[in-house]
Amino acid sequence: MSHYFTKENDTLKSNEKLILVKINDKSFSFLTDHGVFSKQGLDFGSRLLIESILEYEGKKVLDVGCGYGPLGIIFKSFNPSSDVSMIDVNDRAIKLSQKNATKNKADVNVFYSDGFSEIKEEYDLIFTNPPIRAGKDVIYAFFHGAENHLKAEGMFFFVMNKKHGAPSAIKKCEEIFSSVEVINKKSGYYIIKCIK
Repeated sequence: MSHYFTKENDTLKSNEKLILVKINDKSFSFLTDHGVFSKQGLDFGSRLLIESILEYEGKKVLDVGCGYGPLGIIFKSFNPSSDVSMIDVNDRAIKLSQKNATKNKADVNVFYSDGFSEIKEEYDLIFTNPPIRAGKDVIYAFFHGAENHLKAEGMFFFVMNKKHGAPSAIKKCEEIFSSVEVINKKSGYYIIKCIK
């Protein structure tokens, strides 16, 4: 599974599949493949995250660890005036995100970044379904990276399951951000909103 969050994963045999996703009466189709997270369909945590944040607006928005692109593309569809960028460390994920943006007519910017390594700008809103299996150091680096790249009073959202460390992640975020709040909870998954 570590291939989800490594750069070179094109050695895995490709077998693209089309999945359909419906959010609030809007339908989307996404190509997925071996070597990307949740290739069978939109996972529960990602769905809960996107459904919980669609009401929030941001002029400049960043999807960190975008995978094959569902969250950034769906967010853009519901917030067409937002300037949405999507990043991933995984080459195959980036290529799929670019194809899926075209397929869903989403004008988004998709590019390579290992965490926040290639991020030079500041954003109003950043969100992620963090790579739990990459470990706590990687996830906590995401939290610091988000805080460093948010505009004043910018918002950072993430999803985490209670059994995967959501309570300790909340404590960590309270050390980094001025405000931390659980905005939704379902089946053990927490949607956490942090404000710079």
